[in-house]
Amino acid sequence: ICRKYDVLIHIDEVVCGFGRTGKWFGYQHFGVQPDIVSTAKGAASGYAAISCTITTETLFDSFKDDPDNPMDYFRDISTFGGCAGGHAAALENLAILEEEKLVENAAETGAYLLESLADLKEKHAVIGDVRGKGMIAGVELVSDSRTREPASEGYAMRVAAHCNKQGLLIGRTNRSLEGLNNTLCLTPALIAGRGEIDQIVQMLDRALAETPLD
Repeated sequence: ICRKYDVLIHIDEVVCGFGRTGKWFGYQHFGVQPDIVSTAKGAASGYAAISCTITTETLFDSFKDDPDNPMDYFRDISTFGGCAGGHAAALENLAILEEEKLVENAAETGAYLLESLADLKEKHAVIGDVRGKGMIAGVELVSDSRTREPASEGYAMRVAAHCNKQGLLIGRTNRSLEGLNNTLCLTPALIAGRGEIDQIVQMLDRALAETPLD
């Protein structure tokens, strides 16, 4: 439908780009061909400040007054403009992702993560759903497994805090509509193996077992 009406598709891959989902970019799981892709953190694994906007040659050419002049395009400046450190870090980071096959590891180990979380769901009625791709997963907490009534935000905060005390840093939704901030967010490092996943799941298991529901 976007192609039919000549609408540009702009996809945000700041969080899920550069291997996080088990493919280089998240949109590749869904047969979508975007016109613009925005990226950032994953490009340099957070070691340096960098963000990237990726587009097609056709769209890029529309910003040129003179298509035959390679320097005749829209340019802007920024706080980090002209600093080569971020670019160097990104190039080295991307080389490591390829050499160590970390995108492939994210796919394989990520599947194990989701399987392990699914097993945990069978053990804890407070888990209403487990979803994700690769090394990014959400664990939805509910107060009623039959109706899927969301658990309170306070409960999700306490579970996350319990994990933190064990040395497991996890995120949680905190910008959703009121009453829907009930999902724990797990994003293991792309270098993680099954041993690390087992540790993560064991700590989460303990946190759920020892944190009373409201």
